[in-house]
Amino acid sequence: MPANPSPLTDPTAEDLRAWYRVQSAALAHDRPGEPVPSQAAVRAGLTATGSRRRLVLWLLRGSGDDPVATAALRLPDAPDGEPAGGPAEIQLTVHPAHRRLGTGSRLLATVTEAATDAGCGSLAAEAVSGTPGEGFLATRDFLPVTRLTWQRLALDEIPGQVGKLPEVPHPGYRLTAWEGAVPDALTDAFVSALRALPAPPEATGTLGEPRWDPAGVHETAELAARRGDRLLTVAALHDDGEVVGYTTVLLPGDGARRAHQYDTAVVPAHRGHGLGLWMTSEMLRRLPAAQPDLAEIHTGVPDDNRQLLAVNTALGYRPLHRSVRYRLRLRRR
Repeated sequence: MPANPSPLTDPTAEDLRAWYRVQSAALAHDRPGEPVPSQAAVRAGLTATGSRRRLVLWLLRGSGDDPVATAALRLPDAPDGEPAGGPAEIQLTVHPAHRRLGTGSRLLATVTEAATDAGCGSLAAEAVSGTPGEGFLATRDFLPVTRLTWQRLALDEIPGQVGKLPEVPHPGYRLTAWEGAVPDALTDAFVSALRALPAPPEATGTLGEPRWDPAGVHETAELAARRGDRLLTVAALHDDGEVVGYTTVLLPGDGARRAHQYDTAVVPAHRGHGLGLWMTSEMLRRLPAAQPDLAEIHTGVPDDNRQLLAVNTALGYRPLHRSVRYRLRLRRR
């Protein structure tokens, strides 16, 4: 491996296949028994990117030209000539057959230098608990900031679980739903809700903490569509029209039968009314019609979010694995 590997500026079809070989081998090794994303889904994630994040890729090959490691660095966008300022994110993967040979350390040094040169204030990463990645980050000045429990819900259990939930009224609130981008009439209220939510620990305390705006909200849905996926959102509205909570599910477009539930969140001032359970139950009621061939949902919940863990457990979600999110503070140059 070269001392300073170069970014993969124009990945070919063979590069993308090699990338997938590393990813699929690592996932099968680190998370046995869990489904591995399709090659089409991995390719779409690398080639369909938004304007708010710049994606820098590294693909490393061994002496026999076999792929041995990958790294994807997501940099917050910034005007030309200005530092990014905000947090960067890294996904670094070493093929199980090539671990403990120094490849990961040298690749991490390259990626950290690139994030520092871009002016980022910190670098975020995630590792599955109990795998070599956890120790790798912990011994390289990354500090743990969030511990998550990843959960799975078998969708053939939905009718029984949801049917048991009483239709409890929530005075002062109502639910609405949409697919794709938030409707124009709700955009400002939805952005206000996102801004009212606490920033994730891996982003707090850094320069240029991410701030939502209408363009960014719409681009999130547009990016999913470019990848062939669909976003389904259920939101809770207060009687005054304010969006006070939401839950979003990514419906796969590659034929996979597994959906991913993104954030389920309630604005702090409106917590304690059972809105999380109400929104998630409504989402589960809608899924069979939205994509009848789905078999399961996966989601990750911070361990300190006991309310959401309790909601999901009541609905039939069961633990899959645990992971840790880390943050490395970068020195400004």
